[in-house]
Amino acid sequence: MNHPSQIEKHENKENFERLEEFNNYLFYQHNVYEYAFKGNVGAPVYEKLQNGAKVLEFGCASGIWTTEVASEYPNTEFYAVDFIIPDSSANDNNNITFIKCDILKKLPFPDNEFDYVFSRDKYIFFKNDNIQNFVLEIFRVLKPGGWLEVVYPCFYKGLPGSALSRIFDGVRSLYMSYYIDYRFFMTNFETYLQNTGKAENISHQIAKIPLISDHAFAEFTCENCLLFFKTLKGLVAPIMKISFEEFDDLINNSENELKTPNEEM
Repeated sequence: MNHPSQIEKHENKENFERLEEFNNYLFYQHNVYEYAFKGNVGAPVYEKLQNGAKVLEFGCASGIWTTEVASEYPNTEFYAVDFIIPDSSANDNNNITFIKCDILKKLPFPDNEFDYVFSRDKYIFFKNDNIQNFVLEIFRVLKPGGWLEVVYPCFYKGLPGSALSRIFDGVRSLYMSYYIDYRFFMTNFETYLQNTGKAENISHQIAKIPLISDHAFAEFTCENCLLFFKTLKGLVAPIMKISFEEFDDLINNSENELKTPNEEM
């Protein structure tokens, strides 16, 4: 039997801690979105969910959205897909099915299956040349007259040359190294919806999330923003060609910049 070396044990521990830290970020960010949008569901589907419907979360990550909404609407069936899914044994809801699959390929569902499809922060998975395929696949599994809700951030970057701006430029460079341009996604997503010829009514809701102000929640969003940076340090610092210590200094300087009154994301 091969036993893991001390290096492998250290790397496995680091990977676990990094995953745990990122899951903490996802949980806190879920609370940020819930606060900003005054709930977890933005589409006008409340009556459908109460009476019983079929819902898909595309890219469930930790599963926090599906788990919370499923507990609110026990008459509705919830399906959640992603490359990695949460441990279903930790879930007490019997109206949730988590499915591990490649979400960049054809989804394991028949046509016209869901009344409501929800997706949040999945822009980081899509290269410019496969966004249209994603939209077409979502519309394939969505029932006629169904609702698609997509949530994504429009980042506040800070002043040019600031520590905050430098980190965001580093994050964008990381994504671009995988041919993913989140600004392109945000700018052109509505056009992709229109190009399907199936989107009957496109609407927007913009929520401003305070980073620093007089109430405690803004401090919470600021801390979670910094946590997001910390989870990506091992990937972004090499892209920026700086040491981890220099990256930590940028995070500390970003924290000071975020203490400027009335910053919003």
